[in-house]
Amino acid sequence: SEPSYENTFEFPSDSIPVPRTKTLRLFHDKAISNGGNSHQYQLNRAGTNLLSLQEVILPSIACETNAVLKKKQAKAQRNVKNGMPDSQGKDVVEAIETCRKVVAKCTGEAMKVAGEAWRERERERERLRLEKLKKEEEQRKSDKLNAKKERKESRARSRQQRYERQKREKQRNHPRNKELWQEVAKLMVDIQKLEKEERLWKEALVEVNRLEKHHQPPEKIKLDSIDENETDQLVKNVENANLESTSATLVQDVTMATERINWMLKSVSLAMEESDKIRTEAYEKYQYDGHKFYGYPQVDDSKGLFMALSMESPLRE
Repeated sequence: SEPSYENTFEFPSDSIPVPRTKTLRLFHDKAISNGGNSHQYQLNRAGTNLLSLQEVILPSIACETNAVLKKKQAKAQRNVKNGMPDSQGKDVVEAIETCRKVVAKCTGEAMKVAGEAWRERERERERLRLEKLKKEEEQRKSDKLNAKKERKESRARSRQQRYERQKREKQRNHPRNKELWQEVAKLMVDIQKLEKEERLWKEALVEVNRLEKHHQPPEKIKLDSIDENETDQLVKNVENANLESTSATLVQDVTMATERINWMLKSVSLAMEESDKIRTEAYEKYQYDGHKFYGYPQVDDSKGLFMALSMESPLRE
């Protein structure tokens, strides 16, 4: 019977070492030599102290794997020269070459996928950066427009305030307004005097009413009886006295007192009527005869304006 065929090659997965520092440095330096397009260059520039998967780590693993496979292939080729069976020579060489091709293809595909993922992340990062820059630019433009609008409004407010101040100054210095102010001040003084006089008379009237209310007639005085001698003497005095002259004097005194009282009451009545008349004339004057201030917003509210002037007048007591 023919002997069974058995290929002695077995993939050396356990004997493949971790990539050495020398190998990592070799691919690292090769990657950064490409400049800004290199992933490793970007990592170094960012100060991450990391190694690129597609440019350093995967090529280093493939290099170490190929180094082990090359040693196996060299041993198999020596077996071929020594005339050993194909299971230990030629077939082993073909299997190792196939493994090396698979390792190169898998490493290339892994590097391609990792590189595409990195480039996708870079495109997304660039897109976000551009969006951020666009938003910042729009915000700067908006802030600039708002600042310009605020300066414009501030200048407009300043002009308006200056205009209002000049307008008030012109109104205050207007000749007709000055005359009206003087006339109003004089009227206010007269009104205050009349109000004071009216208040005093009202107080006097209250006092008179109070006295009349609490008036009590004088008590009768009991006189002592007069003896006959005193009565005769009193009769003689009365007969000797000038009754006509005394009576005339008493009547004259009573008449003068009555006239004085009537005159005082008449004066009080006339003062109160005059006060009401002056107040009515002052109100009607500024309501109907066209005496109005130029430029005042309350020009149509004469009563309110008159009351405001009355309250703010510096001549009030």
